[in-house]
Amino acid sequence: MMQQKLSELVKAYYDFRGLTQPDANQSYLFLVSEIGELADALVANQAQWVRNNPDRERDISAEIGDVLMMLTVFSMEMGVDPVDAMLAKMKSKGYQPKE
Repeated sequence: MMQQKLSELVKAYYDFRGLTQPDANQSYLFLVSEIGELADALVANQAQWVRNNPDRERDISAEIGDVLMMLTVFSMEMGVDPVDAMLAKMKSKGYQPKE
């Protein structure tokens, strides 16, 4: 399979679904919302937390996917490739990933 950039993969998904890609403001707000859903999924099965809707299905893997997708859309809208940004941050801390 051809290696696609994360941003290309997300754009292809939006095209496939016939969806309009959110702008920077919308994608940031969606990102925050998805992070909240990920947090809800994380605490849902922890005994010390009482959930308002205990019967609602929560899927950590799906929520991670949503967070990654919305972070990617936000990054694209800001003109930043998310993987390039991560690698640059790692490099700034002295880490050089192996090719």
